[in-house]
Amino acid sequence: MVNEARSLLPTDILALVVHAGLSYENAAWPRERLGAGEGQAALSVVRDQLLAFARRRSAWVKVRRQRLQGLVGARQRGGSEAWEIDYLIDATKDRSAALDLLECAVAEAGKDGAHKLFLRLAAGSDLLPAAREAGFVAYREETLFAKPGRVEAEPVALRPATASDRYPLFRLYCGATPDAVRRSEAATFVEWHAAQERRWLRNGQQHVLERDGVIHASVRAARLPQGTMLDILADGDAAREAAGIVAGAMAALDEPEGPVFVLLPQTAEALARGLEDAGFEPRADFVSLMRRTARPLAMPKKVAVVAENAVGV
Repeated sequence: MVNEARSLLPTDILALVVHAGLSYENAAWPRERLGAGEGQAALSVVRDQLLAFARRRSAWVKVRRQRLQGLVGARQRGGSEAWEIDYLIDATKDRSAALDLLECAVAEAGKDGAHKLFLRLAAGSDLLPAAREAGFVAYREETLFAKPGRVEAEPVALRPATASDRYPLFRLYCGATPDAVRRSEAATFVEWHAAQERRWLRNGQQHVLERDGVIHASVRAARLPQGTMLDILADGDAAREAAGIVAGAMAALDEPEGPVFVLLPQTAEALARGLEDAGFEPRADFVSLMRRTARPLAMPKKVAVVAENAVGV
């Protein structure tokens, strides 16, 4: 069966305009959407963002008789080798469009230089089977914790992260992350750097907990429309200070009002206990998936081998 999914073109504006006032479920959960609730933006918002044809992003659609069947949008993460899907819309009743769209995204992202394509879905998403059929592998289960107000804890002393912290932070990642996860997400420093989720942190900050010249924890924090989002990575000793690390990060942001969100791997049990002791509650579960792309390789040029002492050479 021919895959009808293809790259988004200017001529697809008509199909998107016709449906501009409608709201479709975006099944993809990039970090900046976490905690925003189940409400979905009208397709006009999606259209305006994707039709900007910005660098480091691509989109694919499946359209039949000028009616939208589905849409996938992807963008670079921390580097050109790692991309993530930030829009996954299947507008069909039987959810039949997602597989073609994902397969198309994998192939086209590979042509653009991506080595890996990441996708985060809700744990109960009905598009998980399509993602697995398209070759995506679940490598991490995550829980979003939320607290409605101020974190009442003694702030831990943190300092701003610098460029020289990159390798120590990678060592911290290797020590705090299970081998099975690292094999899928980032087995090398280059892969780790490229796989970093950075869009949500555009106006945020990163701090580290350093003692005796060793970095024991990292916390990234940013103010988003739905509240303050934190990303914490800590070794075994620092994990027990989760509440203080959160309080220190919030102090660095001048104690913004509104809810606070922290996304944790379900293997980070010590961090989770620390957050729950500080009043955080589990809000939702997610699954992070990864697919290695099929990158086209150039065939080596054939050159005739001639011995240097051959007659006539």
